[in-house]
Order: sequence, then structure tokens, then C-alpha cells
Amino acid sequence: MTLLLPLGLLGLLSITVLLIIYILRPNYQQKLVPSTYVWKLSLRYRKKRVPISKLRNILILVFQLLLLSAISVMMARPALAAAVQTSDNETVVIIDASADMMAASEAETRYERALRLATERANVTLAAANGVFSAIIADDDAHFAVSRLTAENADDLPSRLNEEKHPCGYGGADIDGAAELAQQILNLNPKAKVVLYTATTYTQSGIFEVVDVAGEDDWNAAILGVTPVLSESNTYSFTVEAGCYGRAKPMTVTCELLGVNGNSATTIRASKTEYFTDLEPQKTLEFTASDFDGSGEAIVSFREMYVYVDENDSLPRDNDFNVYGGERQTLRVQYASSEPNNFFWSILYRLRSNKREDWDIVITEVSPDDAKTEGYDFYIFEHSMPSVLPTDGVVLLADPNAAPSGSGLTIGSIAQTNGNFTLSLGQSHPITQYMDPSRIPTVTQYRRITSADAYAELLYCNGEPILLARNEPTVKVVVLALSFAQTDYSVTPDFPIMMYNLFDYYFPATLSGHSFEVGETVTIDARGEDVSLDGPSGKTQLSALPADFVAAIPGDYTVTQTGMNGTPVVEQFFVHIPAAESNIFSVEDRLPALNTSTAQGEATAELAIWFAIAALVLLVTEWFLYTREGL
Repeated sequence: MTLLLPLGLLGLLSITVLLIIYILRPNYQQKLVPSTYVWKLSLRYRKKRVPISKLRNILILVFQLLLLSAISVMMARPALAAAVQTSDNETVVIIDASADMMAASEAETRYERALRLATERANVTLAAANGVFSAIIADDDAHFAVSRLTAENADDLPSRLNEEKHPCGYGGADIDGAAELAQQILNLNPKAKVVLYTATTYTQSGIFEVVDVAGEDDWNAAILGVTPVLSESNTYSFTVEAGCYGRAKPMTVTCELLGVNGNSATTIRASKTEYFTDLEPQKTLEFTASDFDGSGEAIVSFREMYVYVDENDSLPRDNDFNVYGGERQTLRVQYASSEPNNFFWSILYRLRSNKREDWDIVITEVSPDDAKTEGYDFYIFEHSMPSVLPTDGVVLLADPNAAPSGSGLTIGSIAQTNGNFTLSLGQSHPITQYMDPSRIPTVTQYRRITSADAYAELLYCNGEPILLARNEPTVKVVVLALSFAQTDYSVTPDFPIMMYNLFDYYFPATLSGHSFEVGETVTIDARGEDVSLDGPSGKTQLSALPADFVAAIPGDYTVTQTGMNGTPVVEQFFVHIPAAESNIFSVEDRLPALNTSTAQGEATAELAIWFAIAALVLLVTEWFLYTREGL
């Protein structure tokens, strides 16, 4: 006997618990009675019953122990190995369902051809004596289409093995997973034949019978990838990876740029022709502003780029490529201070340089009297505070002398440290990630925050909060209750760390990229509300952010969010089939090894039902003995 779920034997620990209960259970209790006369009269009768009671109690305990043992073994799923009759006429087919199997010739895709040939093989197998047939679809997650089908239920084959039920995927083929499923069949019948229908060439196929389903005229032209390159001068050039497989020929790659330099009506084009051969099927093409028609003006932004090859090949799905991310979102920053300093300026310019691929950061310095409370994405108020808190952007209040209306703060007096101070981190928060207060050597004074409802307290000085944060849909505020004139905080690494963390926390990049292969994970975040994802499979509302999205269908995807100022913010990304799948004549080293044995196959017969019946009998018997105790 074998156990299919050995962890179920942990239930035997209940026997120990039962024994402990019996050991700890009190057998006698002291009671005051007026007389023992009645007990003396029944003593003779009682002595006769004692042996029977002890025996019954022992039996109850034994049945309880057996009951717990039966339940524990039942949980472990006992089974008996039984020899099964193997057939010399069993076939397992694996159908490659990767993207390159969509290549078509003579009005039939490779995948359709594989399905047709596999169906023919199934009919031959099941028509003969003792025929057994299994089919495995090797898409991105290999699975059985049919498992060990026999002639008695062969009518199920057409409905379970067809293109509508098991469509060809857009990603790679899980050949390793398919081999594991085939191994399950071989464990039962080592005589089974394993047939792989694919267009990939394997130099070592092992025991697999590989059937090539490629068409004689198959060939493929492809745009493998496009990378916009942003130079230090904030101008774009483009790198295009192109391929031509199965045919030596010249091929023209065309790029169309839409919405160039902020002009939505402007579209410019560029084309380059390269000769591809079997020895050099992939090439890299560089496109700069001078290659495009028009004035040759430097490209500083674009709304969308469309790259394509105009070829009548076998796999048109990868003939074009959409490029997004050429319009950096503008992030407006206002710095208002009664005593401006270079520390904020320097960190803002460093942020503008480091974040230039995602943001066009525009910095405006104003006096407190001219400070605005609307129209900006990031407000920095230092020393002098506005009367009303802005609600359309993130606000940093540095060394606040008063609490703006709507902030939820109460500002107290200035606290002097007299050289004795202790800095400590508050609750864990993204803004204080990597910060170390021990690196701040001097704090001579700070501003007391006497009330800060709904704020997270991130940094303390002498037990009082000096760095606080709030993040709500209409209130996004950071409070730094320090003056740079009274501390060395601004010249330590912790100040730029805090500012970078603050920026990433309140202004996260919406997308982790603008181009992904099928099967890759796209991370979606947002600084606004009502975030939705719209793509080929429909529209989805995103609630928990950041969200990880695995794109299974190629095409254009749009992420829409509502900014704090109420305007919609739209960003797009493109999902394409993996570049490796565009090579429709790929060559691999070897297929996974399959283990065959001359031993007869084995099957398992589970015994849980018998242990369940035994447990029921034991339970009824124990209950019967227990009810007889008082008789």
C-alpha cells in the first residue's frame, strides 16, 4: 500500500491529544453527603459491575484510538498499486501551439496542419485493436486535450481536438511541460509512442517521433523590436531590429512618426532597404531625424510611431510594430520660499535630469506673495505658507510657520535642542526607505507639530514628529518641520534620498515600459484615480495599485487615469509576439529526455472509501458502548 498524501498522517497527532485528555481527566471528586448507608447496601452489587465497567472503558478508548487512526490514514489517501495491461497500440501526440505555428501556406496554418495530421493519427490508432490515444497542446502552459482515449469514446475526439477549443497561442511553446505530461502516460505504458508535431528542428530528438509541419513555401518578414533612443540633448533617434527567415531578398522597413514635436497634424516618414540572406537573417537599422522626409528638424517628441514591412509572407502578425512613450508628460513644479536655497534647486534639477525619459519637469521659482495654489503638479512652500492648501497637486511644506487651511495641521512653537537631540525613524514608509537618521550630525531647532490628523509620522526628533506624510485623493502633503539653516540634513545623503523617494511615491511611472512581449509582466501604477486598462480582450478597472498584468494577446493597450486636477491622463503600450517566434525555422539542440522502462505499467486504486467505512463502524460502536455505560 502507498500513500498519495503522506502529510495526512499528521492527523495521528490527535492520538496524543486524546491520551493527554485521558491522563488529565479527574477520576474522583470530593463531595459531602449526609450518609453512606445507601452506598453500603449497593456495595455488593457495585463490586460485581466494576470488572465490566473497566472492560467497557478500555474498549471505548481502543475504539477511539482506532477511529482517529482510520481518519488519519484516510486523509493520507492510501492506495494499492495494481498492474495494468499495457497496449502496443498507444500513441501520445504533442502539438506545438507556439506563435510560429500561425505561419500559413496553401490556405492552412501550421497549427491547423498539425491538428489535421494528429486527428488522422488518432483515427488510425483507435481503428486498430487495443488503440489508446492522447493529445497534448503545448502552448504557454501545456495541457491535455484528450487523455487515454479509446475506441469506445472515440466520438469525443472531434469536439475535444479542434482549433476553436485549443487555439494556437501567441507566445512560446511549453515543450518541457508537454514532455512531463507525456511521461505520465509512459509511466503507465512504456510502450506508448510519443509524436511531436512542430516546425522547429531538433538536432537530438531522443525517443520522440518529430513530424515537420512547415509548408514548403513558408517564409517570414518581421519587425522584431523598436527602441527609441533619447540623447543627452533630449532628441530622439530609433533602432529597428528586422528579420527575414526562409528567403533571401531585399526588404524595406518603413517608419511613420505621428504627432511630431507637439504638432498633432504632423506625420513624417522614412524608409530603408536592406538585403537579407540565410547567413544574415537579422539586421539592425538606425533612423535619425535626417532620414525622415521634411525639414530634418530634430525630433524632441512624438505621439506614436508605426514601423512596418509591406510583405506578403507566411506570418503577417509580426509585420508591424507600434511605438509609444515619445510624449513625456509635463510635470510643473513651483518653488516658493521667503529664503530660497540651492539645496532644493539642485535636487530638483537632478530629478529633472534623471527622470527625463518619463517626465518633462518644468521648475518655476516665485516669491511667497506670488505663489499659486492651483495649476501645478508639485508645490514646495518653504518658511512662508499659503493660506489655503492646494488640492490639485502634491505639496511639500518645509519649515512651516503656519498651517494652511485644509491641511489638517496645527503648528506649534519652535523647539531648541541645545545640542542634545535624538533622531529616530517612525513607521515604515516608502518616503523614508534607505534613510539613516544617524547620518544627520546637527539639529539645533525644529518646529513642533502639535496636531496632524491622518498623517503618517515618519521621522522624530526627541520623540516629536518632524517628517510627516499624507496621501489621499485630494490631500497629498509632506511636512518637513526643519529649517536648513538650523540643521545639516540638507548636505547628508538622506535629503536627496527623501526627495527621490517622495517623487517616486507621489509621481510613480504609470508603466514599466511601452513595449512588451506576449507573456511578459507589465507593472501599472498611477498617481491619479479611476485607473482603467483597455486592450484587445476588453476594458478592466484597476483598483489595487501597483498592478501586475500579463499580456496574453498582442496589440495596443491603453491606460487611462484621472489626474488630481480632474483631467484624464492617457498612456499606451504595445504587446508583440516574442522575437524568437518570428524565426519560423528555428533550430534547437534537443528535446527533453523521456524515461521508458520495460517493466509493466502500474495503476493505483485508492482505499480511502474503505477507511471511511471503517471509521463510521468504529464511531457507531464507540457510541453504542458509551450509551451502555449508565445502564
